[in-house]
Amino acid sequence: MSSLRLAKKELRRSVRQTILSLPEESIKSQSRAVTSMILSLPEYQKAKSLGVYLSMPRGEISTGPIVKDALQVGKRVFVPHIYSKVAQPEPEAPRSMMDMVSLHSLEDYDTLVPDSWGIPTPSEASLGGRNSCLNRPGYNDGDRKVTDEGNIELIIMPGMAFDKALGRLGHGKGYYDFFLRQYEDKLALDGSRHHMPFLSKWSQVKDRYVQ
Repeated sequence: MSSLRLAKKELRRSVRQTILSLPEESIKSQSRAVTSMILSLPEYQKAKSLGVYLSMPRGEISTGPIVKDALQVGKRVFVPHIYSKVAQPEPEAPRSMMDMVSLHSLEDYDTLVPDSWGIPTPSEASLGGRNSCLNRPGYNDGDRKVTDEGNIELIIMPGMAFDKALGRLGHGKGYYDFFLRQYEDKLALDGSRHHMPFLSKWSQVKDRYVQ
């Protein structure tokens, strides 16, 4: 294992221990503050569509209130879905890939079932009726509904640690790295732009993170 990978692994371990030591009320308080900040952003208010990570029940900024507000005001909301890839897109690609798929309504959001991490997740049976962001050969399973409604203007994503220059250290699976790379390629074809806020607690912000 390279020195860079070892350094990232150690930083993840250190931040994870810090997060686990935080009182639940501290995470709830920071979640409320972050939600208020996000909802006040001009980028959020102007966006007609957004992608939002769905938070774990412990240790992450809760995104439930953001999802609910977006659906209530009529925005199109996309959430992560992890799937096994059909073909190997790149040598360093993760074993599974991430797409973002649409939610239909608040009722739809409330029916999502927690996965093994406790994260609300669209069921496999529901994917055929959802729009997705990528729909590229070799990435999706070919059964998803492909429409022009899969473009998102704002992406709210998680991470393990961040620095003050907006460097991000993820959980180590590579899901968002490869999703963003694929989505950037898609946007480059039509000249679209999007914004990417990262949500974190103060304990996750470092003066400098490993690069």
